[in-house]
Amino acid sequence: MRPFLRYLLLLAVILAITWIKIPQRYAMAFPRTLGPEFNRKVRDLYINELNAGLAEIVLLGDSTLKDGVDLEMLSMLTGEKVLMIGVPGSASALWYLILKNNIVVAEHQPQTVVVLFRDTILTAPGYRVQGGYFVQLDEFAGKNEPLLLERSYLNLMNPLEKWSEQYFPVFGARGHIRKEIDGMMRYTLPGWLKCDQVCTDDSMYNVFTSADLEPGQLQNAVATVESYLYTSSQLNFDRQVNKSYLPEMIRLTKEHGIQLVLVRLKQQTFGRSNSDTAETRRYIDKLSEYLDEQGVLFLDYGNDPRLINEGYKDPLHLNEMGQTIFTEILADGLNKTLK
Repeated sequence: MRPFLRYLLLLAVILAITWIKIPQRYAMAFPRTLGPEFNRKVRDLYINELNAGLAEIVLLGDSTLKDGVDLEMLSMLTGEKVLMIGVPGSASALWYLILKNNIVVAEHQPQTVVVLFRDTILTAPGYRVQGGYFVQLDEFAGKNEPLLLERSYLNLMNPLEKWSEQYFPVFGARGHIRKEIDGMMRYTLPGWLKCDQVCTDDSMYNVFTSADLEPGQLQNAVATVESYLYTSSQLNFDRQVNKSYLPEMIRLTKEHGIQLVLVRLKQQTFGRSNSDTAETRRYIDKLSEYLDEQGVLFLDYGNDPRLINEGYKDPLHLNEMGQTIFTEILADGLNKTLK
């Protein structure tokens, strides 16, 4: 019994110290406001590009867009000026912010916004919003973003997490603590070997971008991350849609006289993929019905036989051959639906 009492006393002392030191170290006040804090500055990169290029079609998506569409070819085939906003690692939260804080407030607004997506990503507001992805969001978020806080952060927290976020410094400052520990782990040993932070970052970049990984390693890694999009909760369209950014993206485009076009891209298939299940097909059917009711154009290439496995360089991204094929497919779809 006595050792346990000593343990409790030691734990209480440690917690008391953290209650004092953590707010001082990271300049945080407790109790604190729930959710992350965004700075006031909003990046206006795409406002400037829209006003300078006078594009009539804006493409919005992640790295699958950058690898999947030949911009010059699409512009030539559609006869329209096209602006591509393909942000690697982005998802619906960032697409909503770019639409809200750049596209619809530009002096020159496009006639059409085309969003390239995969399966359930449009109704998964908590996908790619933490860690390094938060930095992307902060670039395009204003100081006051209640919808972003609610749908990507607060709605995903249980009551205990909310209490801990407000009143428990170790939990509330976990992002700062994790970043500091990661830095110590990453840079301490290389520093002893006279490799500074720049040297270490360059070395890690070279390893992870040029290493000859074991066959199937990348495919397995991507599948692990993407599996979040195929959980039972994410595949429940009726439950997710009003918690997502999709209704607001539709409202913003309608309000500014912009035609919204959603384009579903096929993934590389090995046997039975997540996109082939009955649950995913049911989700897409409900999405299609919802978009039709909202007056949103939906081009579904999720099972297009023209997009063959040989056109992919990994499970998600098209290679040069696949890019040419898909650009032609997309141009044909846009020409038929917009004109």
